[in-house]
Amino acid sequence: MAGKNVGLMEAIQIAMEAEAKANKFYADSAKKVASEQGKNLLRQLADFEQNHYNRLNELKTSLEKEGKFIQYGGTEFKPFNIETTPEGSRKLEPNKEDVMDILGMAIEAESKAHQHYKRMAGETKDKNGKEMFEKLAEEETMHRRILSDEFYQIANSGGMWIWGE
Repeated sequence: MAGKNVGLMEAIQIAMEAEAKANKFYADSAKKVASEQGKNLLRQLADFEQNHYNRLNELKTSLEKEGKFIQYGGTEFKPFNIETTPEGSRKLEPNKEDVMDILGMAIEAESKAHQHYKRMAGETKDKNGKEMFEKLAEEETMHRRILSDEFYQIANSGGMWIWGE
């Protein structure tokens, strides 16, 4: 089993390291953002990446012990709605340039993660494994799309987040 899946196990380990790094990046970035909308999005992305790490760890353990792929049902965002008050709780992001840098790095990382999972899906014959890697790739694409929308919005609105609207 181990000799047969050395490439796969290495790919899983690389993905786990990337997910751990993404989790830390998003958690640290949330502390640098002033907007509650931005903080919420980045915290949820950190949670998403932690869940990816946990599921990949389960997969790795299952492959090592039983030689079986696990099923992965996916991860979903939690609802977040900003409260609007007459004085307005939406505020311009005072750290706009830093936020633009954060979003740019995140978009690039999500693109790389998507490519990694697509490669893994293409190299996996097992139905559950293929489905898991396809779902992970799909989730990374969703993250990239959300981050790209926020990047565009913040760049063109003077620093206003749209997450939760």
